[in-house]
Amino acid sequence: MSNTYQNKRHRAQPGPQLAGVVVPEQVVVSMAEIAESAREGLLALAVGTGLQVMAAMFEEDVTGLCGPDGRHNRDRAGYRHGTETGSVTLGGRRIPVTRPRVRGRRRVRRAAPAQL
Repeated sequence: MSNTYQNKRHRAQPGPQLAGVVVPEQVVVSMAEIAESAREGLLALAVGTGLQVMAAMFEEDVTGLCGPDGRHNRDRAGYRHGTETGSVTLGGRRIPVTRPRVRGRRRVRRAAPAQL
């Protein structure tokens, strides 16, 4: 049994070269849209990275004041006290964030250094 359709290979042949190619107006508009999408993508990447860095800074500050999460430490300067909502401006937009709350040893509210 022989399947001839599997043995014959059809390869694309290069077409004739055009000397003076004129770009239609629709292609120029499409390039402008692509550039705008790339700009928005870079902005979204920068905002996402900024939020991750800010969250890491908050966690580092809270860990410095309160010690590692879930560990007992008699010498700590404060206690974790939940989170609260806030907002930051990144990329010209107000973005909602949650930030950690810290209470001092005498149950007085303290701001983590990154929040000052």
